[in-house]
Amino acid sequence: MTLNSRKDYIDSNASQGSKDHSLKLAGQFVIEIQKQISPLLQECIIYDSEKKLGNAPCVELPNGKLSIAPDLRCITNAGNVFWFEIKDKSQRFYYPDTGADIFQVYGWYNIFKYYKEPVFVLFKDPAFESCLPRNTNQGKLNEFKVRYDLFNGGPYGNWLGKLLQLENNYPRVFEERSRSLKMYILYFLVNKMYKVENWQSLIDDVDKMKIPNVAEEIEAYLHPSNKKLSENEIRALISSLFN
Repeated sequence: MTLNSRKDYIDSNASQGSKDHSLKLAGQFVIEIQKQISPLLQECIIYDSEKKLGNAPCVELPNGKLSIAPDLRCITNAGNVFWFEIKDKSQRFYYPDTGADIFQVYGWYNIFKYYKEPVFVLFKDPAFESCLPRNTNQGKLNEFKVRYDLFNGGPYGNWLGKLLQLENNYPRVFEERSRSLKMYILYFLVNKMYKVENWQSLIDDVDKMKIPNVAEEIEAYLHPSNKKLSENEIRALISSLFN
């Protein structure tokens, strides 16, 4: 499925939905999660910073480089910091996965690695019909429905350290197009995610330090070759987008 080609976008008859409408939906989801979890925390803010890459707020790393920040910066009542990255983005129909721009993911990885502030990546599927491509194969439709029913439109995800663990040729990099621009998307297996129904349990995991750590170097597999990419090769892919 082309990025953001969803039936609930205003101009989805075009090859891709409206960017403004897409951002609006994403912003509403961020606010919704912030309202739900804030009463359980010392602080939960929609992160902003004077340091930016484009319009995206950034965190400065110890080496002076900038990493794109996740959406929400949270502090537990015990004083521990963690983040939410919130994606109003459906699972893919033909693959058992969902994901994000690898440039963003690499930023979250570095924030976790250097500051020991874990990142929870949260997704939400739209209504079932909105997730479907225009022409659907019945066998694939049945497979997708099984995956969709795991979460049934509710929020789901996992800690970044868990999503980045290598398994079954995932996480996996696909070269795609977004509004004619080349992008590299890092996809995570949906079966590594769970439906989030208890925010307090998630917060307790932060305070009890039960969060899976990220590896010393990020790795992923390249589609379609299945080549395992080193961190230097991932960085080269990212750099190629800006040359």
